[in-house]
Amino acid sequence: MSIKILITGGSSGIGEALAKRLATANNQIYITGRSESKLQKISNEINEQNAECFYMAGDVASAADVHSIFADAISKMGGLDVLIANAGTGRFGLIEEMSEEDFDVQFNTNVKGVFLFIKEAIKLMKEKNAGQIIVTSSNLGLRVRSQCALYCATKFAIQGMVGSIREELEDTKVKVAIINPGAVDTPWFANSPKDKATMLDVEEVVDALMLIINQGPRSNIDHIHLVPAKTW
Repeated sequence: MSIKILITGGSSGIGEALAKRLATANNQIYITGRSESKLQKISNEINEQNAECFYMAGDVASAADVHSIFADAISKMGGLDVLIANAGTGRFGLIEEMSEEDFDVQFNTNVKGVFLFIKEAIKLMKEKNAGQIIVTSSNLGLRVRSQCALYCATKFAIQGMVGSIREELEDTKVKVAIINPGAVDTPWFANSPKDKATMLDVEEVVDALMLIINQGPRSNIDHIHLVPAKTW
């Protein structure tokens, strides 16, 4: 069965990997992110397979951009079955070293961006009483770590948002879930001294996303918490 799916943060990492995994089926995929050149490259690669991929660059924290992306996605795909709210950013350091800009950038992308996309998606999904929303959060939305105060705060905010939305959707067939991975070997950690062998592989996170996407009508997955296994 083919699906129509919109993925934010689709120009690299988890979003890119999920889009390419879905390209193995006869799906319609819409990716968005900040880099138009990266989105175009990924879209071209997917269109060479048995799937259709559309894209638009934009800022997830801009209501105008989000509205335009949704309008274009619905126009191109003719509907929406799944939203993956995957875009995110992080800045780390001692709290006294954090600036107001550090606060604004993280909350705008990680919280406001999720809110704006879910708000648009729920309008459509409630009308047809069907759909799946998945938010990519973090292990740090469930536990804290030093020098991650603002990042943790955004991810804890997302946990509360998704939990409340699930309650709001109780009497509908629209589903919302969240995934909480630990460190994932993606370009996000390209300049990190962290040993890549101690991280999750990006395809393992995609496996978790696919489990939620492919769940049956009698299942409503709340969240999946993934942490790296001890392999060293």
